[in-house]
Amino acid sequence: MDNADIQKKCTEFLNALGVPGFIVFGWQKPDEQFGFVYSNHKMPVPVVIKGMTFVLSDFVNKKL
Repeated sequence: MDNADIQKKCTEFLNALGVPGFIVFGWQKPDEQFGFVYSNHKMPVPVVIKGMTFVLSDFVNKKL
């Protein structure tokens, strides 16, 4: 699957939940490459930015 296919499935997933949401999805592609997509469903941009900032900080603090 390419990025557009994954993006579509993520968007469909959020729509099916029926609640506002935002997800980032990463996966391993062939040849040791990686892909990342995000999907936003009715989440205000400031909330997404705050959430992404928190998650990035938390991830870095736990993994480094």
